[in-house]
Amino acid sequence: MDMRMLKSAGLLYAVALLSACGGQTTSTATTPAAPTQLSVAQALFAEKALSANGQMACASCHTDDNGHADASGTLLPLGGQSMTVQGFRSSPSLLYLEANKPFRFEAGQAFGGFTWDGRANSRAEQAAGPLLDLGEMANANVAAVAAKVRQLPYFGDFASVFELPAVTSDAQIFERLQTALQTYQQKDPDYLLFNSKFDRYLDGSATLTVQEARGLGVFNDANKGNCASCHTSQTGSQGERPLFTNFSYAALGLPRNPQIQANADVNFFDMGLCGPKRTDLSARTDLCGQFKVPTLRNIELTAPYFHNASVATLADAVAFYATRDLQPERWYPTVNGVVQRFNDLPVPLRTNVLMTKPFGQRPGGTPLLSATDVADLVAFLRTLTDDRTAPPGALLVKK
Repeated sequence: MDMRMLKSAGLLYAVALLSACGGQTTSTATTPAAPTQLSVAQALFAEKALSANGQMACASCHTDDNGHADASGTLLPLGGQSMTVQGFRSSPSLLYLEANKPFRFEAGQAFGGFTWDGRANSRAEQAAGPLLDLGEMANANVAAVAAKVRQLPYFGDFASVFELPAVTSDAQIFERLQTALQTYQQKDPDYLLFNSKFDRYLDGSATLTVQEARGLGVFNDANKGNCASCHTSQTGSQGERPLFTNFSYAALGLPRNPQIQANADVNFFDMGLCGPKRTDLSARTDLCGQFKVPTLRNIELTAPYFHNASVATLADAVAFYATRDLQPERWYPTVNGVVQRFNDLPVPLRTNVLMTKPFGQRPGGTPLLSATDVADLVAFLRTLTDDRTAPPGALLVKK
């Protein structure tokens, strides 16, 4: 069955569920759709009853309209029993992760894994995090989640399509729930649309504007933007479409975000690979400050930017790369006349911060990226936005 047909079937299933539970719909006659793994998994992704407070679903922090990242107007996600516990990381886009692999080191460089610090090795493993995190969906344990799943009006459909045994343990229900949430992201066509203007440009059916083409040039130029060194923009050897990430990690030296409640404690630092959420690499101080390189596909939709939501707009996110070292006072506070560069890391660890181009310039020096370059890059990045009203594109670039 075509993926868009599966998506429609999932929506029909959701409407049927709403009707069965006494909800109101605008349709006078709805033909119930037979449950499928995708339709049930889609319902589970949007299911607020899976949270301890009954107000939070996976879809609450990974919204359709925002590249499956935080909803518009959201600084950082709120969760917990009272929906007042602020997280200290933004919700990254869940799109274009099918080619991602488990966390690993290659020649000393970290790659892969899911979440900002790669501590989950699969989408299924990642799904367990928010369900049990006291600051997110806030379930006390696996048994609490399983009890909620058993109470769902479509538990029978869930048990059937994900082949639960007649007598099920809490652990089995939780494992199948993880599988279901992974299945949704693998089978829903929105997760690999490949139908942006840039994809159509690759296929020869669209033309970049002069400004967009200049931006692509700056993006790929190792002596200017150098963006493609982490955000791969070339097609693969078999014609695979670029994902605009190589799934690596980098310490960008971002400014500390004073709007993060945890940062009120001057001794608190979110240091990515070496903690606090990830604990197995806490002794690797050389990795402190490194966070996952995200895909730039749909980047136009995912403001505010970076793991700590410290930059509000796409133009400012690009400008950060252009001026971080040339105009540090633009990004960091000044204390007693001294700019506090890289102030979201402890002082001894600030040497971990990336200095490859376009970074590494001295204050007041000649910028590698002009204001025109920044504007051109922004124009190009906007060509990476999917068209959710159109069918998915081909997985390989058309020859």
